Amino acid sequence: MISVGNKGVVAEYMKPSFPTLTFPNHHSMSTGLYPSSHGIVANMFYDPHLDEDFNYKIPDKSWDPKWWGGEPIWETAVLQNQRSGVIMWPGGESLRPVRPTYHERFRPATSVSEKMSTLLGWLDKPREERPTVMTVYIGEVDTAGHDFGPDSRRCAKALGEVDSALGELLEGLRERNLEQVVNLLLVSDHGMSYVTPLKCIYYDDYIDTSDLLLEESLQPHLGIRTKDPKRQYEMFHTLKSVQQKHNLPFKVYTREEMPARYNYAANDRIAPVIVLADPGYVMTRRDMGLSVVGVHGWDNESKDMRAIFMASGPSFPSQGPTKLQPFENVELHEIIARTVGLKVKPGSTDGVLNGYVSRTC
Repeated sequence: MISVGNKGVVAEYMKPSFPTLTFPNHHSMSTGLYPSSHGIVANMFYDPHLDEDFNYKIPDKSWDPKWWGGEPIWETAVLQNQRSGVIMWPGGESLRPVRPTYHERFRPATSVSEKMSTLLGWLDKPREERPTVMTVYIGEVDTAGHDFGPDSRRCAKALGEVDSALGELLEGLRERNLEQVVNLLLVSDHGMSYVTPLKCIYYDDYIDTSDLLLEESLQPHLGIRTKDPKRQYEMFHTLKSVQQKHNLPFKVYTREEMPARYNYAANDRIAPVIVLADPGYVMTRRDMGLSVVGVHGWDNESKDMRAIFMASGPSFPSQGPTKLQPFENVELHEIIARTVGLKVKPGSTDGVLNGYVSRTC
């Protein structure tokens, strides 16, 4: 990772979209849209119009194209007569009418090294078959961070494995004389922070969870949607009252009251009432407790939630490490499009930089 940054550009940080969760942010990076625009508003959510719930842990349910809005970069490539490849990137398995040219389905046992070999294999294809846009998801650091904490030895070991595999990719590019042909972008979907039992907010102390239509516990935010719609606003007032009375570490909003900076209101899949825990705190139930060490999902302006962006290749400055000002991850779709000559329709993304990385510091 250091060699990529040293040869190209590194952002001070890339700002994830809210909520700072895996599925919403991967689809924001690939489409250039906020979660409220593309529809993957959380890892789990309920759609009142479909009367169905989305659950990222149930592939038969989550890969249905009805959930996935926007146009991922691999579709943009195919629609403009280029080829694309997707390795386990969330959203890549959605059975949409336009599919990536090459696709590797999610298999947890696949090593990072194997993924790098697949990328190099695609680059070895004849020119008329070779993909111009390739995305790959690597989850080892995230998994270790959840299980052992972001500063743990196990997390450092996972990072070392990823770094080693990236070295294999860089060496493969050198051997093929592709260093000045291929643009390489390294990004993350979010950061991570520690949580402890002392920082658990047990929301079942205040509301009857049997009334909730859908729960995703162990998150820094809780969406409240009840079986009886009248009950959700009773819960809103209950939580608002108890928070103010005891100065508890969370905030309660109706969807319409969500601060504009979150870009998290203009979609009915977003729960009518949203509870946001303060950084470091997590929403859970007494019967669930705390089963992880590291968590993400907080305010996307929280320092611990910041994501990375670094890039090298012919489309980026190469005179040495160039430090960029922070920018939002919804810019990524157009940044990638520019590197391979794809056209992006005006207004089709929520980005504002027109595909140019933000100004240098």
